Amino acid sequence: MSHSKLRVLVHSNYSRMVTGFGKNAKNILLALHANPDIEVIEAANGASFNSDLRTPWKSYGTYPADPNIISSIRNDPSKKRASQYGFYCIDEIVKKTKPDIYLGIEDIWAFTQFESKEWWNNTVKVLWTTLDSLPILDQAIQMEPKCDKMLVWASFAEEAMHKLGHSGVETLHGAVDYSHFKPLKNRDELRNFHSLDGDFVIGFVFKNQLRKSVPNLLEGFKRFKKSNPDVPAKLLLHTDWAEKKMGWDIPRYVKEKGFDKSEVLATYVCHKCDSYFVRGYDGEDKNCSSCGGEKCVKTKNSARGVREQELNEIYNLMDVYCHPFTSGGQELPIQEAKAAGLITLVTDYSCGTDSAYEHQGGIPLAWNEYREPSTQFIKATTCPESINENLTKVLKMPQEQKDILIKVGRNYVKDKFSVQYTVSKLTSILLDLKHKKSGGIKLKEEEPPKEEKSDKNSLTKILEDVPLENRIAVVMPQSGGDVLMINSLMKNLKKLYPKKKIYVFTDPKFFDFINDNPNVYKLLPYDSKIESHYFLEGARNHKGFFDMAFFPNVMTQKTHTYIHNAKDKNQFKLR
Repeated sequence: MSHSKLRVLVHSNYSRMVTGFGKNAKNILLALHANPDIEVIEAANGASFNSDLRTPWKSYGTYPADPNIISSIRNDPSKKRASQYGFYCIDEIVKKTKPDIYLGIEDIWAFTQFESKEWWNNTVKVLWTTLDSLPILDQAIQMEPKCDKMLVWASFAEEAMHKLGHSGVETLHGAVDYSHFKPLKNRDELRNFHSLDGDFVIGFVFKNQLRKSVPNLLEGFKRFKKSNPDVPAKLLLHTDWAEKKMGWDIPRYVKEKGFDKSEVLATYVCHKCDSYFVRGYDGEDKNCSSCGGEKCVKTKNSARGVREQELNEIYNLMDVYCHPFTSGGQELPIQEAKAAGLITLVTDYSCGTDSAYEHQGGIPLAWNEYREPSTQFIKATTCPESINENLTKVLKMPQEQKDILIKVGRNYVKDKFSVQYTVSKLTSILLDLKHKKSGGIKLKEEEPPKEEKSDKNSLTKILEDVPLENRIAVVMPQSGGDVLMINSLMKNLKKLYPKKKIYVFTDPKFFDFINDNPNVYKLLPYDSKIESHYFLEGARNHKGFFDMAFFPNVMTQKTHTYIHNAKDKNQFKLR
């Protein structure tokens, strides 16, 4: 039986822009376009309405082409800003395309006064937005009830919105096409080509904005060089060095810190032949050594960057990735760096909490709070000494430990940030909303990523040699360091419960870290299903599998870590 396609209007940065929103839009659009049951249309911020956007799907720029509108907004900053987010063109695009669902993917202020538009109440609206600071912006709180679904890029924002009573808000990370990013076998050859052989290279990939903490990183790098004087270290800033009005005057700060030109590197791109070069900064509009072009080589910027394959090469020039910032919606380069095989140092605030910890392949950077004067937002100023200490930590880390952390990070990106995962979840949300609104269109949902699940029967069989009342479960999903640490707890746990057998659930790659502990009876592979005490210890008609289950990695009120069928022995009295 034939059926209509679900028509989705995706409104975001133009998918050819090399910004976080642009990359996400490209990945989302490509994946949805490949679905035979979905028709996508692109409303592209950053492109003019009448432009030929050269996309496989219908697409329209959102910046007005009408000279009368352009004239009327030229001297009005608020109107000019609104025009950059499509305010003056989106009505005509909606009228032309008649979407079933409007999917807006931008910062929340991009949708100012959209709720007053005629089409707003006649269309299913999904806002997928970035909220990166506390307190949550008033506009987000006001817009959430006015759209059919609000998605946020970071769990930090979801938790904050839930605390304010907006329980329907859900996290959906931006889609990272991690297939482009991986460790390269010719890494040494690449480093040699760019004259980095033998150097310890610290990298930062970013758009030159004031919320990217460039001065903090430069000061941290200076301290690192002082702490490690014998290490030939380089700092690679893959960004727009010419941007000074809306970002940092990087050449000035480099000079102030007293760095030699060869110590802080930039990425140059030829605007004629597209070659890229990594070298010390020496200004803009340089001649190209590859094609011979004159004054055509500039540092990378939002309009002209490098291809994904080349960006992966740039990540592979690095030994460690460092991303200090005041706040952020997701920061796609962090996930790209993990996928490329780098340990990532990330400020432990805002979306950094989704990337900064060991079980995510990261190392957290300490920060101090400051308030943004105009908004009173809490912002993070990353501590330069924390940058120094953690760069030194990675420098001196044994290779085996590095390999574990890198593997954890790559798996984490694959599981939580991949295009497949994000698009599968997004498709499910879009279809569910459409059915709730119209009850009509029956479409084929994308199959979600397959996960290995251990069912109750197989677990029962594994445990059948020991009576339930004699079993204790200890769950430590990861990481290697945490699994090593719980070795010291097993002796005390066995002393408390000498007649019980201790089973440890963890990722099989960490079995070697605890398999010789005499107090552990059996190691079992970790599965997300066992995160529930009620699954392990039983509830209602389910008798459970263990007399008690302990989760030493989880100590929050969100998860009930104190049940244990009311049988555990407390070593501390609570008054």
